[in-house]
Amino acid sequence: MKILLYGEPLNPGTGSWCYYETLREMGHEVVHCSSWEGLGRYTDKLAWRLWWRATRRVFESHRLVHVRRLLREAAHHRPDIVLVLKGLHVGPREVRALKRDGAWVAIINHDDFFSLNPANVSAVQRAALPEWDFVFATREANVAEVRPSNPNVEFFRFAYYPRIHRPVAVDPATEPQWVSDVVFVGTWEKERAALMEQLVRRVDADVAVWGSQWHKLAPWSPLRRHVRGTEIYLDDQCRAIGAAKISLGFLRKKNRDFYTVRTFEIPACNGVLLGERTDVHRSIYREGVEAEFFDASRPEDLAEAVRRLLADDDHREGLRRAGREAVGRGRHTYRDRLDRLLEVYRQQRGAPSVEGARA
Repeated sequence: MKILLYGEPLNPGTGSWCYYETLREMGHEVVHCSSWEGLGRYTDKLAWRLWWRATRRVFESHRLVHVRRLLREAAHHRPDIVLVLKGLHVGPREVRALKRDGAWVAIINHDDFFSLNPANVSAVQRAALPEWDFVFATREANVAEVRPSNPNVEFFRFAYYPRIHRPVAVDPATEPQWVSDVVFVGTWEKERAALMEQLVRRVDADVAVWGSQWHKLAPWSPLRRHVRGTEIYLDDQCRAIGAAKISLGFLRKKNRDFYTVRTFEIPACNGVLLGERTDVHRSIYREGVEAEFFDASRPEDLAEAVRRLLADDDHREGLRRAGREAVGRGRHTYRDRLDRLLEVYRQQRGAPSVEGARA
């Protein structure tokens, strides 16, 4: 089957890359179209970069030039499926145009359609909601919110990619930078920083932080000395998670997260997940057996959970083993997610099998 994938550039480890690689592994012909093609001025030029940061939107004339390439690619390749990731720049006219040639056109949004973070939403994305053949929402709350605009919507969980997210051996003698008692791999956010500042004040532990924007910490923050570096990817991310005694799983409040990609990536990388306690987390892992959770509204609860895990090697390492087994049998890979997406495609199109799709 021929699939046109529209999403972020294909940098190894990104969601777009994981979908692209998985579809190819499944035997499909995949064409990629970058969601930032022709919009480089908004990241490369200072004035345009400032405009983007201030408004989180692109000029309509620039957007139209950008989406014309998507339409040209679709007209040239005549895909069976057009799969749009996030789709900040794809409006209702473009979705209708993509459907006119007979393609099934769906969107997967790894962010909240109604996020309070302006970087994750756009007016054209919102306006296009009624036009999609199917909407796959990674926030459960979005299902009820999207349904009045488009009844063809379902909850579509994040995933992990086994070729990347796997145990990677670390030699503590030669690679001490990856070893820690507690690690957090992720972007700075005010709420996360506040919790971790409370943690390092309350617990004497070797805490490591990896990620972007941690320069936003106050000069006097006790967490500053624990920031080891900026973003890490691929094997380095696996090393940091697997070599830590505990890996923290924080949520993004502005995105109404109840789980994240780390929910699956941490156990897959042989990490011990200590995440925020939510119904979604507890539906995926048995608390106290496959993962541990804490109440994010109570910093003392996080500190106490860390103390308990650091003091009990047997329990902690049991969590590590059981968590990895749970994520492995739970059908949470990108292949599992795409199997479901193609099942929806066949149901809507009445196709008996993937092989029966248009050649």
